[in-house]
Amino acid sequence: MKILVFGAGVIGTLYGWAFEGAGHSVSLLVRPGHEDRWTNGINLQILDARGGKEQEVGALYRPHIVTSFAAEDGYDVVIEAVRYSQVEEVLPDLVANLGQAILLLYSNNWQGLDAIGRLLPKGRCVLGLPVAGGAMVNDVLDGALQGRVVLGSSTCGQPTPSDVEAAAAKSLDVVAELFRSAGFEPDIQANMEHAYWVHFASTAVYSAAAAKAGGFPAFAHNNKAIREALAAGREAMEICRARGVDVGKVEEARPFLSSPLVTAPFVRRVLSREVTTRTAQTRPDYAPEFQRIHHDVVETGRQLKVPAPHLDAFSRYVDVVG
Repeated sequence: MKILVFGAGVIGTLYGWAFEGAGHSVSLLVRPGHEDRWTNGINLQILDARGGKEQEVGALYRPHIVTSFAAEDGYDVVIEAVRYSQVEEVLPDLVANLGQAILLLYSNNWQGLDAIGRLLPKGRCVLGLPVAGGAMVNDVLDGALQGRVVLGSSTCGQPTPSDVEAAAAKSLDVVAELFRSAGFEPDIQANMEHAYWVHFASTAVYSAAAAKAGGFPAFAHNNKAIREALAAGREAMEICRARGVDVGKVEEARPFLSSPLVTAPFVRRVLSREVTTRTAQTRPDYAPEFQRIHHDVVETGRQLKVPAPHLDAFSRYVDVVG
């Protein structure tokens, strides 16, 4: 398949490398004037967990770099892989140049999908979340690729005309098969909008707890910090519930729905795995993104009058990161 990755950050680079390794034709879109960064390629050090086996992989990745694209370029799939704070800005131009390609939205979402629906027919769009991450460390992209990927139909389980439903299902099948071809197991969500919101709220909680603990590794090995995060997470799930999410049906919400004393040991085992800590790495310049995510969840809670004292208490730690 011919693939364009719109956003050549950590996520775009990791998945671009994985798809190219599976035999696909991949281009990474970078901003004009930033091509020189890629002249000699980029060194990757990846904990690769595809196929149920964790293995350390070192590679020099020399992607095909482009600085623009147009409808006539003939891409099969365009993957939007920019930060949450950038999606609204880039989406109109992205859709205008999409041609007949399927668009995979591969970023956090908290504002809902109405804006996307106004720009692009649902049958042309697939929703997803990466399960990967990392950071540049001494000119090496150090990160992790986990073996699953979260995907869902743009219809989000809502009543939809049969022709639109069929087109959306076909697009989802194409994207799911793309990931399978590269060794990833699609985790298909019944309502991807709700999965987005739960993931976003979870990110707000874990990033805030990591800020208080002095970093994600310190947080992941601290039982007290994990219990505090789970208490805040219960409040965040109540905010999601107030937005209409049946949180009991979203797997990522489940650790927050029981007593923190009960779930903390299990959560610590998951968070302290190397593949999780490597996924959770970020650069210092990512701090404004986490701050916006945290405050967007807190503000929504206030608007919906959902008490969230534990979540609010993290704000002072989030605001000084960076």
